[in-house]
Amino acid sequence: MATATIDAPAKINLTLEILGTRPDGYHELRSVVMPVSLHETVTVSTRADDRITCETRGEGVDVSELEALPLERQLAAKAVRAMRRRLGRTGPGSGVDVRVAKRVPIGAGMGGGSADAAGVLACLRALWAPEMPEEELLAAGAECGSDVPAMLLGGAVLMEGRGERVSRLLAPGVHPTPMWLVAVFPGYHVSTKAVYDALDGSQDAGRRTQDDPATCDPEPATRGALTTAPGVCENCARSVRNGDARACAQSLFNGLQETVSRLHPSTERFCLALGRAGALGALLTGSGSAVYGLAGSREEAEAIRRSLGGAVRCEVLQTLPDGVMAAHGPLVP
Repeated sequence: MATATIDAPAKINLTLEILGTRPDGYHELRSVVMPVSLHETVTVSTRADDRITCETRGEGVDVSELEALPLERQLAAKAVRAMRRRLGRTGPGSGVDVRVAKRVPIGAGMGGGSADAAGVLACLRALWAPEMPEEELLAAGAECGSDVPAMLLGGAVLMEGRGERVSRLLAPGVHPTPMWLVAVFPGYHVSTKAVYDALDGSQDAGRRTQDDPATCDPEPATRGALTTAPGVCENCARSVRNGDARACAQSLFNGLQETVSRLHPSTERFCLALGRAGALGALLTGSGSAVYGLAGSREEAEAIRRSLGGAVRCEVLQTLPDGVMAAHGPLVP
């Protein structure tokens, strides 16, 4: 049986706009996403039978919640099934063993589970279908979760729709100067579903309090919109292309941050602490719980980390020029 191993980076959202609620119940998103130098290691081995197994080993993180999750709900197992459907593989020889060395905290908003799924898909493509077109692989990723296509594509990505539409912000092979950041992990798990339920509930309540119910419920295309000023997304993309952390810090935006801060007030306190410590800008990533602060250099990032003390886990990271699609794993410029 054959084996493939790959390093699958976590991600941060530099912008995350909620453009509205889709007819299918998902939210329409627009987000600038970048991989960072905290990564999972995914190993995939084929089997002679048709069984799927997943084993996760925590390296500095608690994986008990994942261990308690039924196999059918684990993103790594979903990735195996998505690839089998795409390739029509059934019966003997379609089995897979997945082993994950997990370093990204669960429920941090940095896409650890999505990275695992992307790693599985990339490994299975190498083992089963090296000629599979990129668009087919991305479609398989979209079946697994909203962040997976962006993490499969790798590098700086604009993610749209519910995450199924992804495009590179830089041409392949173009590697801008990395940006340095300090990621803070508060130590609690934020449920993405709970955040969106709270978001939708607060917006529904707001609409119900309007004087005229006939005029207060917007069209589905714009219902639940949480966007930023026009041009901010493009300004962020331009700063990423230039490797300009100071300009990028002026464009940071997360439409979920207010809701998450209401559910978990310490979120805002950590962002303020990062700012006081010298971060150029601080933001919640994804639906949290992790927040990060951009720094002008590695030295500045190290100084910020030291000033935060040891009360919570915090790490100095850098953005990466590519992601899980690079078989050599995360690059360190």
